[in-house]
Amino acid sequence: MKILLTSVRLPHALGVIRALGRAGHEVYATDTFRTSPGLNSKYVKQAFITESPVFETLRFIEQLEEIIKEHKIDMLLPCFEEVFYIAKHRDQLAALTDVRCPSFESLAKLHNKESFADLTRDLSLPIAETRTVTSDDQLREAIEVFPEYFGRAAFSRGGVELFTNTGPLAGKISIDEVHPTPDSPWVVQEFVHGEDLCSFSFAHEGEIVAHSTYRHPLTIEHAGGIVFESVDEPRSLEIAQTYARETQFHGSVSFDYLKSEDDLYMVECNPRPCAGVTLMSSEGFSGAVTAPNPEHPYVVPEGESAQIDSAILRNMFRDPREIPEDLHYLFSGTKDVYSQKGDRLPGLYQILSYSHVFAFRHRMHVRHHKHSDLMAAQFFDIAWDGEEIK
Repeated sequence: MKILLTSVRLPHALGVIRALGRAGHEVYATDTFRTSPGLNSKYVKQAFITESPVFETLRFIEQLEEIIKEHKIDMLLPCFEEVFYIAKHRDQLAALTDVRCPSFESLAKLHNKESFADLTRDLSLPIAETRTVTSDDQLREAIEVFPEYFGRAAFSRGGVELFTNTGPLAGKISIDEVHPTPDSPWVVQEFVHGEDLCSFSFAHEGEIVAHSTYRHPLTIEHAGGIVFESVDEPRSLEIAQTYARETQFHGSVSFDYLKSEDDLYMVECNPRPCAGVTLMSSEGFSGAVTAPNPEHPYVVPEGESAQIDSAILRNMFRDPREIPEDLHYLFSGTKDVYSQKGDRLPGLYQILSYSHVFAFRHRMHVRHHKHSDLMAAQFFDIAWDGEEIK
């Protein structure tokens, strides 16, 4: 089968590329810059540079149509938030190939933290008490309600924008730096203590056909996981299935949870792939994508692991106190997401891709960069933050 993947720069995309390529499928891949790690995997039959779905949406869609027609693509599989732009034009693309994404409305409902919280309550699933704020005054009123709280922009990802008064991130972002508006609301929630868990699922017409639940025992700056270990958590599959059936989800969907003593509390949804796909076997994931079997979903067993070696090295320089733990993981024998035996080039291109950071700084007029800038630079031209799409 000929499968076209879009926005393949991030580590989880390499999991998708390798799983499909090792299963014998022809993988075609796109991104907006040449040093994108995924474009340089040996499992990519042909790589394409496209315009940004954010800044040149219509041309991006036209380019996908051209690739699909010229190479007789059987399936289009988005790998990041370009899925929103593809979903907006799904009907015209679906006339040419099998597009693995749900409606734009389903995606937006899950991605927006306000509507996700509303949906979660409607489905009687656990979620912390939530308040949406659209002004500085409302923000201050909300944080007075909760002794312990955390807040994020309604459209955000990867810990780029998060403030809290509890835990290791307390005070990292000052309340004075946050200015919600009706066009850019923030969500403030009661802080729930528990273990962070995540899941990745692939759904077919409202049914989960592949699922992994994982923990991240090592993070960088307490914001993003850099070591991933699968766990046995049947409740997460039940929850993912509930959302998938309610929204008739079709494609990749990821959830974040807090595991308390009594249940999994919902944190957020990212309707796209995440690190959980790197824990899946080639046969399990590719089978779920190309020959879905809702009656017998593929579930990753406990004990699978993956990590981002370069991020662990960066963590050692960032905080020498964590060197012993970092060394433990670095020499654990766990597979690196970027560089793997027989497919080393993505590891090199991960370093070269930092040129994209400079493109971000130039476009956004950022003179000095923080960790949040580095995170944002990874996806500034493929993310969706609630703007109107042409």
